[in-house]
Parts: sequence; C-alpha cells; structure tokens
Amino acid sequence: MKKIVLVLLSVCIMLGTAACGNSEKPAATQEKAKVPTEIIVASGSSSIPNTYIENGVHKGHEVDIWNAISAKTGLKVTFVTGEFNTLFGYLDSGKADTVGNTITLNAKRKEKYDFSEPYAYIPEKLVVHSDRTDIKSLKDIGGMNCGFSSGSNGGNLFQQIAKEQNIQINLVAFDSSELLNQAFRLGKVDVMIFAGAEAAYKINNKALDARMVEENIAVGAKAYPFVKGNAKSEELNKIVTKAIKEMQQDGTLEKIYTKWYGMDFSKKSATGKIAE
Repeated sequence: MKKIVLVLLSVCIMLGTAACGNSEKPAATQEKAKVPTEIIVASGSSSIPNTYIENGVHKGHEVDIWNAISAKTGLKVTFVTGEFNTLFGYLDSGKADTVGNTITLNAKRKEKYDFSEPYAYIPEKLVVHSDRTDIKSLKDIGGMNCGFSSGSNGGNLFQQIAKEQNIQINLVAFDSSELLNQAFRLGKVDVMIFAGAEAAYKINNKALDARMVEENIAVGAKAYPFVKGNAKSEELNKIVTKAIKEMQQDGTLEKIYTKWYGMDFSKKSATGKIAE
C-alpha cells in the first residue's frame, strides 16, 4: 500500500496538481484587479490662479477641483509641484499619475497620452500691453516678439496663428510663467497667450498691466492626461472621468470657476473653434 501511495504522489508531482483533481485556478486569475485608492497629481507652483504656492499653502482652482474629486471618489490626492516645464516629466517618469495644471488638449498630446473627460472649455487669448490699442486681431502681431512658457500649448498656438494669418513672428520660450510675465513687464515680450480666465484674473488683480485682444484664438478643452497602456492609469482615468461628469451635472465645477473667475467655464460653448 505504501508503494502505491508513493507512486501516486510521484505522478502528482510530475504531472502537476491539476492531473490529481486539483481545480484551483492560477494565482494570476484569482487576483482581482486592484482599485486605486490614491492619485499623485503634478501641479504648478507659480501658475496663478490655476495652481500656485503662496506662503507655503497650495492654492488655485485646480486644487479645489482635486479636493472635489477626492470627496466624490474617496481617492487620496497627493500633489507634487514644480514649474510648468517639469510637470510632464513627473508623469513620464512615473512620479505622478496625471498633471493638474489646466492642460489643453491638442493632437500632439493625444498621440502620447490618454485624457479624461474635459472639465473646462476656456478661450485662448492674446495678451498685449495695455497701451497697444492698435492690436485688435490675430494678424496684427506680425513681426512681434511672442512669448510662451516652455512645455505649454502657447508655442503651438502661436505657430498656428502665423501659418493661418500668413505672418512672421518671433517666438521666445521661457522656463516659467513668472519669467515670462517679468519679460513682458520689461517690454522684452510684445505678446503672450493665456487662457482667457487666467488673463482676466491677472489683469483684474493688477498682476499685469495688459489687455486682451478682442479676437479669440480658439477655445481650449482642458483635461487630465494619463500614461497610455498602463492598467493603473486606465483605472484612474475611469474614476476621474466619472467624477468630472458628476461634477458637471451637479454644478460643482460651475461653483469652483465662479468662485475664482466670476464666470463658468465648465460647459462647452455652442460656438467657438476648439483648439487642436
């Protein structure tokens, strides 16, 4: 009898447990996909009023939006902050799960990243010195020094304007929004591009002695980027997108934008070209 038992054990070892009536599934199929419980958001440290640090406190409408997403989903939100041109580096290196800095959707970015549902639709505006009342349309910036923050959508939009209006412009890139604003104040830059909401905030709060050119460039759809082909990123995108849709419906986003800008940017306008 002992010999028979030993033979049976040997067969089980050689053929595997399945051959001896073990119906257990492989560990990989038994494990359920883990639902993320936290998200790391790369966010600007000087992008007033989108997201900025003031006296050691992280402020801005992006902070309010992520606090609301946290309340909706239960996700623990952790911010890593830096200048705009560093933010996608955090995402690409895996040090952050997304970027929360009023990111404009465009074709180049959509090739590289998956995006959440857009949470805002903000017109892109040319910003010029307050005494330059002669600049009324996009074509009027021909031959001027056009400044933008490295990594932002500004350079792309300036190039589109130059091509569509058949004009020559001088592009000047800066490492941060503050350096760009400083160059503008010193007269080294003639024109900047800002989201209309940000421009209005800075002009109304005397942060810039400037005016917005009447003609819109386009309307920028704002959304959160996630790394493609990553299971965790895909799950986080689903969670965030669901929360954004709920916040659009229940008025949460409208309240946040009204608080910061006195107007709502959370709804897609029936008119206006969406920037690509």
